[in-house]
Amino acid sequence: MEGVYSQIKIVKVPKMQVARYVIISPNPEHDVISYMDNWAKNSGLLDFKDYKPRRIGWDFPFVSNQQSEQFGLRGYVSAYIIPENFKPECGGVEIAYINEDTYATLTVTDPHSNSFEKIPKGYEVLLEFINSGEYKATTWENRIAFEEEYDIDGVHYMDIYIPVK
Repeated sequence: MEGVYSQIKIVKVPKMQVARYVIISPNPEHDVISYMDNWAKNSGLLDFKDYKPRRIGWDFPFVSNQQSEQFGLRGYVSAYIIPENFKPECGGVEIAYINEDTYATLTVTDPHSNSFEKIPKGYEVLLEFINSGEYKATTWENRIAFEEEYDIDGVHYMDIYIPVK
């Protein structure tokens, strides 16, 4: 998988206001991203002056064993990073903050050409780096790992962020 993963960087991400929603389903990423894209359009976010859309997401771990094993369900949260002064024209999401934090991050090139291999491997590479060095976090309480996807010159990328000490 040479060329799939970038070098790991340590970055400080500033406090972000987000509009977020969670869906538990057999295909939660697709379902919640569609929901959030529809919300962004209806809320006026995409028409907000000088706004450049940024969407992040992360696994939602609060799925019961029965939901997971019997019904094949998983959970995923999708969130748009929103401007401080944005007031949505509709409800249907939770407005929240993600505090400033320090993360180990890497970029996955074309993550969906093999999502169930490339994305978990990206997390694995990051966790090996974190656990083998000075950046190991002592706690994850009130902290999240997340993903951000984007396109540059027709190529799709995913940045994975894991909080560190």
